Amino acid sequence: MRLLRPAVKPDMLTGDDRLFIRTAARGIVLQGENILLLYTARYDDYSLPGGGIDDGEEAIQGLIRELREETGAADVTDIQPYGQYDEYRPWHKPGYDWVLMRSLCYRCELVGNWENLSWKAMNCRTGCIRYG
Repeated sequence: MRLLRPAVKPDMLTGDDRLFIRTAARGIVLQGENILLLYTARYDDYSLPGGGIDDGEEAIQGLIRELREETGAADVTDIQPYGQYDEYRPWHKPGYDWVLMRSLCYRCELVGNWENLSWKAMNCRTGCIRYG
């Protein structure tokens, strides 16, 4: 998958830092001029819906599982690879200073009307953000 862009603050990593690498699958879900984004309070930012891929799980399986969990969608269809982005963030678990979140992004559709989806608040507020 093509690397879209790494998100690294120049003064962030010193070379002595302990880095944890986690791979996630994320959906680019559009409806007209709207794009589905999640707000995460821990980082005070918005991101594409999705999450970590479990051990032994394929990326697309993880994408479908995460989108179903987070939105209550009946299914995820028309899945097409889009690109990858890498972001470095402070890590909250013992033994590591930073996490490299490697996000594999897929353009996809959710089955169901957005207004009828069951948004799950897993440490984040979920919603549609106007795009464009």
